[in-house]
Amino acid sequence: MMPCLNLSTNGSVPMAFGGTEQPAAYGELVSIGGLSPDVNKKLSGAIANILETKLSVPKSRFYLKFYDTKGSNLGWNEATF
Repeated sequence: MMPCLNLSTNGSVPMAFGGTEQPAAYGELVSIGGLSPDVNKKLSGAIANILETKLSVPKSRFYLKFYDTKGSNLGWNEATF
């Protein structure tokens, strides 16, 4: 199976983080296998760097939730993976 990434952003959602409304982000990453503590750490760092450099969201104001799932739990093109 070819790796793929789908990312969407929504900048119009009010968000409080640590008691302030300064720039912040929350994300969820779903993978069909391949996640591990080491992989998650690398992905978290890479995404935090992108958010900080491209969207001015400090790394300390970002949460990322990881989900490792089976292909049968994700639908696409009238089927599942």
